[in-house]
Amino acid sequence: MTKNYSKIIIKYLAFLLFILSFQYVKAQITLTHNVGNTPIATDMFSCDVSESWARTFTLSDFGISNNDKFVINSGQVALYNALGGSSLRFDIYKIDSNFPTSSSITHLIGSSQIVPIPIIGATPEIINVVFDIPVVVPEGTQQILVQVRKLFDINTMDTAIAYIAGTEEDTDMSWYWGCHVVYNHTPTVALDPPVNDANFFINVTGELRTTADLGAPTLLTHNVCDDVIKVNQYSCKWGGLKYARTFVLDDFGVSNNEEFIIDRGQVAFASVGVYDVKIQFNIYKIDANFPSSYSNADLIGSSQIIGVPYFGSARPQVFEIIFGTPIVIPPDVDRILVEVNSAGLAFIAGGAQSSDVSWIRSENGGCPPFQEYKAVTNPNINFFINVTGRTNHVTNNFEMNISNNCSEFLKEFRVENSANVASVLWDFGDPASGTDNNSTDISPFHDFSADGSHTITATITSKDGSIVVISKTIDVKEPPNAYGINNVYACETVYNTGISSSFDLSTVTQQVLGGQTNKVVTFVDGRGQKYTTLPMPFTNSVKNKETITVRVAHANNTCCYSETTFDVIVNPLPKLSPIPNFTNCETNSNGFANFDLSTVENIVLGGQTGMSVTYFDGDGNQLQSPLPNPYVNQIPNEEIITVRVTNDATECYNETKFTLFVNEQPMANPLDTLVGCDTNADGFSEYFDTSTIESQVVGSQTGMAVTYFDASGNTLPNPLPNPFTNTEAYTQQITVRVTTQQTECYAETLLNLETATQPHINQPDNLYACDAGDGFAYFNTSSVASTLLGAQSGLEVFYSDGEGNSLPSPLPTSLLNTMAYSQTINVRVENRLNRLCYSETSFDLIVNRLPEINLEAAYFICNLEPSMNLAVNPNFLSYEWISQDGALISSTPNAEIVNEGTYLLTVTQVENGIICENTFSFDLIRSVLPQIEQVNYGQLGANFIEIIASGDGHFAYSTDGINYQDSNYFSNVQGGIYTVYVRDKDGCGEDSRNVIIVDYPRFFTPNNDGYHDYWHIKGITAFPNATIMIFDRYGKLLSQLASNDVGWNGLYNGNPLIANDYWFTADLGNGTHFSGHFTLKR
Repeated sequence: MTKNYSKIIIKYLAFLLFILSFQYVKAQITLTHNVGNTPIATDMFSCDVSESWARTFTLSDFGISNNDKFVINSGQVALYNALGGSSLRFDIYKIDSNFPTSSSITHLIGSSQIVPIPIIGATPEIINVVFDIPVVVPEGTQQILVQVRKLFDINTMDTAIAYIAGTEEDTDMSWYWGCHVVYNHTPTVALDPPVNDANFFINVTGELRTTADLGAPTLLTHNVCDDVIKVNQYSCKWGGLKYARTFVLDDFGVSNNEEFIIDRGQVAFASVGVYDVKIQFNIYKIDANFPSSYSNADLIGSSQIIGVPYFGSARPQVFEIIFGTPIVIPPDVDRILVEVNSAGLAFIAGGAQSSDVSWIRSENGGCPPFQEYKAVTNPNINFFINVTGRTNHVTNNFEMNISNNCSEFLKEFRVENSANVASVLWDFGDPASGTDNNSTDISPFHDFSADGSHTITATITSKDGSIVVISKTIDVKEPPNAYGINNVYACETVYNTGISSSFDLSTVTQQVLGGQTNKVVTFVDGRGQKYTTLPMPFTNSVKNKETITVRVAHANNTCCYSETTFDVIVNPLPKLSPIPNFTNCETNSNGFANFDLSTVENIVLGGQTGMSVTYFDGDGNQLQSPLPNPYVNQIPNEEIITVRVTNDATECYNETKFTLFVNEQPMANPLDTLVGCDTNADGFSEYFDTSTIESQVVGSQTGMAVTYFDASGNTLPNPLPNPFTNTEAYTQQITVRVTTQQTECYAETLLNLETATQPHINQPDNLYACDAGDGFAYFNTSSVASTLLGAQSGLEVFYSDGEGNSLPSPLPTSLLNTMAYSQTINVRVENRLNRLCYSETSFDLIVNRLPEINLEAAYFICNLEPSMNLAVNPNFLSYEWISQDGALISSTPNAEIVNEGTYLLTVTQVENGIICENTFSFDLIRSVLPQIEQVNYGQLGANFIEIIASGDGHFAYSTDGINYQDSNYFSNVQGGIYTVYVRDKDGCGEDSRNVIIVDYPRFFTPNNDGYHDYWHIKGITAFPNATIMIFDRYGKLLSQLASNDVGWNGLYNGNPLIANDYWFTADLGNGTHFSGHFTLKR
């Protein structure tokens, strides 16, 4: 804490020294926009993170001139609903008329100390902050931003909220950023939601300090010109680099009789690689033995620490840092070191030319030279570091100060210790200037008549009557003239862009030189781009109006120059209202139409005056203006008309286009005359067929609508009724209109209606025939035509089937139907004189189905039966039963069939007046009794039974005489004694045979539940001499069974044996032996 207080004391003592440099102190001035001193609550929000409240002030509004310094010593802000967990600081920034766009953190002039925000309730309270070190706003500053920054501690975020108060009335806007919502200074009226009456209660108070008794501003620089370039100087990622230049004060006209008050510094960077770079100017006293004599103890003063914004390497930037507390160099200091301390990755830039070396030092062990100053040996690296200040004469000696700046035509001269001067007579050593060679002003200006060496003499009479003569010889070099250049105008290239690519700047160089030779001319456009020759034609890079700076320099001294400016001004193109396209229907199917374009001019001008309108057709030919009405397009189908609107004052023109679309006229195809049959000779017919009218008149066209009109123009129903009845006797004309639905263009044609007499025809009878197979038969049509027409003549008969397929006319005498059983034959009888007048009828071809014989194809009887009696439908006309040898058996519905063979039955039946017969063939088969020839079987696990039987019947098979199946094979049969059967399905006998399947169960469960309680070989009862021996796993005989025993119950010596596997041997007593094993389960 002691160290920090020491720094504050040093800064404060430096500030007192600075204040003592001014002789005049004016009254306190408060900068405020608030009306009244009573703060009130506002609608502003707050949050628990950082936020800033700010006001802008134009100093001249408060009586502060460009020659005054304004020393701010206190500030006031009103807050309410503050929870006491945050603090605040006043920050003073220099701004310009482009704020906030032009604002930068490098424009910080100075800040107050940080003070805690107390706990404040709902009633606003004013917090008065007296600055520990006042902030000095330098002369020449026109506007400042006073920002109150609310700071927070992450440990007390829950109490960091504080609300800014305002006043009822105010004279300017309030600005805000913060709360992670607003990231740039924004007017409160533009917030979301807007706060229209925020009226932040923020003001600062300070004093004026005049600079009238100080010397003119003096720039300490080794950069010969003010051009800034990139240099290959490394930077240090971790910061800690110090860039420096040394200055001998006498080289810049600062004598040992003067203090030098530094209030600003300049440094240029080629790029800044991170967002948290900080810089600070430090001024050290040094001597001729620098750098070996360098000591931190020789620090005279430091600027505030300033953040530098991140930017890329497109173009170096110069940053001017205003020292909130100016640094006073005592009069006994001959040399100073101006050091820029960089914290962060920043790459310094340099001047194009330099008159001294640059110095570098590092406080970071990772970047050389560590903790020592080294001269930069690369001659192309000349750090751009300058400081500016004013001299303050502190002795009674008279001295001459001269401003000999090449870029100024008027050189300024000044006698220091002016308070003791009674009078002075200047001789500028320029007799060619005539009476202007002398002056009696304390601080005169002189424009030398010629370049060269001139001795300046000042004869001073002091207030004590003594006379002192001082002189100084200077080398005068005046800048070349930069003659005025006329502004250049050009028409905007693309409407509403503010950009023109047609500026003719070919005479600019001639104008600015005005006949001077050996001069270098350079140009800087509105975005800082430099040119040695302006592009032709030139395109502005700043919308609407761009100021071009023109520098004229001596060819042998490019740092001695004059500058002038001119503007390239974009004349806007006329504003054109869009013109709708015009559409009309062609007049004669040739792609041309009449258009009414009388409204085009009013539409395109939209009320503008001072404009001329011209037109061009699709081929670029200028048209008559105004356009003829109607206008007929010059290009068929589609024509683009260009409309040019010219500003009569600027001759700038803009063009737009509209299109004339000629819609194609549809085709109304010619229609055949419709003839309707007049059934009663009254001239009217209700049979006009209009079904194809629309398709005929439209053809292949699509998107068409068809309408109809009578001879009087009355609209008829649409579509026309079908059939249609004429309303005018014998003949009638109907107008048919075809309209393109999309364009409403139409064409018309006529439909003629005529009536004709209808033929009279007789209805023919249906024809019948017997089915010749599958419902088809041949029909006798010989009388059909005569029946239809009778004695009429001049008629033609047409036949067609039900599908509309044409049939021969006349019909074949023997006609085969093409549709089974029933077919309709359509008949159309036309009048040969008018085929559209016809009569129609139809008749049917009906196929009589043959009488149906309900017999089976085959009958079976056993050989034991003598005969079979058969019977059919008794309603037939006749019967004929024929045996295989051709003998007639019966002529009745019944017949007795005895012998095996093939029989025929023929029957007849009368239907629809004709007799049809049918014949049916059937067989009689006598069956042989079935007989079992052999029974195949398997046993001992592979159990099956297969019955082999002979006979010619249909057989069924069974192993129990109850359940029968068609297959003679039985699988997976159980062991035992079976009687197998075969029988004739038609009842012609059966046969049987016994078969034994020997097998044994694989397990048994002797638990007396009635299931599987005993184990024995199945089928063993068929072998009375059989013996079965049962053993345990060790071969011990447990039981012996005979064929008639019930089986083993799992006991040995009356005791139940355990669940296990047991073995047996079987001797069937007929030479058959086998063995196996089974499981006893408990």
